[in-house]
Amino acid sequence: MPYFPLFVNIEGRRCVVVGGGAVAVRKAAALLEYGAKVEVIAPSPSSGMEALVQGGGAGIVRRAYGGGGDIRGAAMVVSASGDAAVDAAVARDSNELGIPVNVADAPALCSFYFPAVVRRGEISVGVSTSGSCPRLAGRIRAWMESRLPEWLAGLPARLGPERARLIASGLPEDEIVRLLDIKIDAAFDEAGLL
Repeated sequence: MPYFPLFVNIEGRRCVVVGGGAVAVRKAAALLEYGAKVEVIAPSPSSGMEALVQGGGAGIVRRAYGGGGDIRGAAMVVSASGDAAVDAAVARDSNELGIPVNVADAPALCSFYFPAVVRRGEISVGVSTSGSCPRLAGRIRAWMESRLPEWLAGLPARLGPERARLIASGLPEDEIVRLLDIKIDAAFDEAGLL
């Protein structure tokens, strides 16, 4: 069964990454890109993790994972420790505390997956294979990356206020949808896509 696609606001929220190697660095960087306050738990963080932390937005607890108390209150948890026993413990503790968890290279232990993402400003398009083949998701992301034009990044700033104005006007919902579709079609037509 495929996983339900969901976009979550993690800006300013504590997200814990257990592990300090290359995979943990990638996961922490992805969380930072969306404004999370990342806390890394790793006894020996890699130079890549040290560089990421020095860039701001993340902190390191320099020791081994110590159980559920390390993750209590987190918005989400990622385990990329490279140790199957540690990763299983993190998954178990996260599930017991009701915290979404992603365990690198262990789909059966995950309650969520990182999608392969294409970003254009506020627009994020995610691709997931529900953990079965992340490399395929990455290939599809690369295909979309080459096809989604950069000008899309400006559309939310342009159309968001228009949508708010139409909603505030008290027009019926079907009329708001019709008028927004006209604006969106005009933007696509202007770019030569219609």
